[in-house]
Amino acid sequence: TERFWTEDISTGIYYQINSESALTWHQARKSCQQQNAELLSITEVHEQAYIGEQTKKFSFAFWIGLNTLNFNSGWQWAGGSPFRYLNWAPEILNIIERLREPAHNSSAVYAKLHWVTLRKETRCPLFPSYKISLKNCALILEELRPIKCPDGWWPYTGHCYSIQREPKIWKDALTSCKGQDGDLASVHNIAEYSFLVSQLGYKPTEELWLGLNDLKAHFYFEWSDGTPVTFTKWQCRHPTYKNGLEDCVVMKGQDGYWATDVCDKQLGYICKKKPSSQSSDKETIEDPGCQKGWKRYGFHCYLTGSALLTFSEAKRTCEQSKAYLATVESRNEQAFLISLMGLRSEKYFWIGLSDTEEQGSFRWTSGETPLFTNWNTAMPGT
Repeated sequence: TERFWTEDISTGIYYQINSESALTWHQARKSCQQQNAELLSITEVHEQAYIGEQTKKFSFAFWIGLNTLNFNSGWQWAGGSPFRYLNWAPEILNIIERLREPAHNSSAVYAKLHWVTLRKETRCPLFPSYKISLKNCALILEELRPIKCPDGWWPYTGHCYSIQREPKIWKDALTSCKGQDGDLASVHNIAEYSFLVSQLGYKPTEELWLGLNDLKAHFYFEWSDGTPVTFTKWQCRHPTYKNGLEDCVVMKGQDGYWATDVCDKQLGYICKKKPSSQSSDKETIEDPGCQKGWKRYGFHCYLTGSALLTFSEAKRTCEQSKAYLATVESRNEQAFLISLMGLRSEKYFWIGLSDTEEQGSFRWTSGETPLFTNWNTAMPGT
């Protein structure tokens, strides 16, 4: 009921401070989710100030949604909010590296503490799903029209991107991008991140500057182009401050996850800019060896179909085009497909994996056993 919730009138966001009972982290999160809410995430300085004021009268600690339960990545908020604001207690900074060891990642969450809940419906989604007005749709579609990019730049969702491999410190990399009428790249969702990893020629051995930094306000990360921080993809053990000077962010490693680093390192970088002009409606961007409307990746061509079909109907439609439902054989191919999905308003797409032939035994429609999978939480279901 409403009497259990407190509203921050400056933002309209509701919070529930649970001080009467103590639960483990997982129990506290489940309690929040049962109320269509989530454990607290703090992404702004003013939000920290408000919560600090509300909880200062208590002498005990509260659970919030910050965790490192995904051993393959870094710090993250339960519920998916971007981890862009750090407010570690001074003593925590001295032991944070030790706590990042695998043995400590999950043991602490079983201690019983009080917790703070954030009500979900008070935060509006950045990207609306299906309940979109015609006006909003028109704006989105306008952004996705084909665009022209200079040589060496690649188009995606209304912007042009380029990897610049001449090593520069972060500040000089930013100057270089601005000199090309752009900025260091900002990344706002999983689809845009996947595009950078899979379609720009990114190499796992590279370290490339992005625009994310906390140079203006320590522990508060912002994009250099001034766009809002809506997404982060931290590497394991990051963001971290070994010597207090890691104020800039690089993309590196097999998966292109992000890491904090000292800004005076000489590294390559990714630039992003608005196109100088839009192509005409009739002009299309075609990939060599692929039919019109298909997108090339590696040795294959891909098409995201717009018709709403059952799995069997989708399989048959692909076969009629002398194709097959997509197989996904690597993380890079997975990233490429996610980047294609980011160009569409639809949310779900069939791929060729199923257990229709033998229940519980998933195979590709080609009959092959999958060597790579990327199951969502609690999947495959029974």
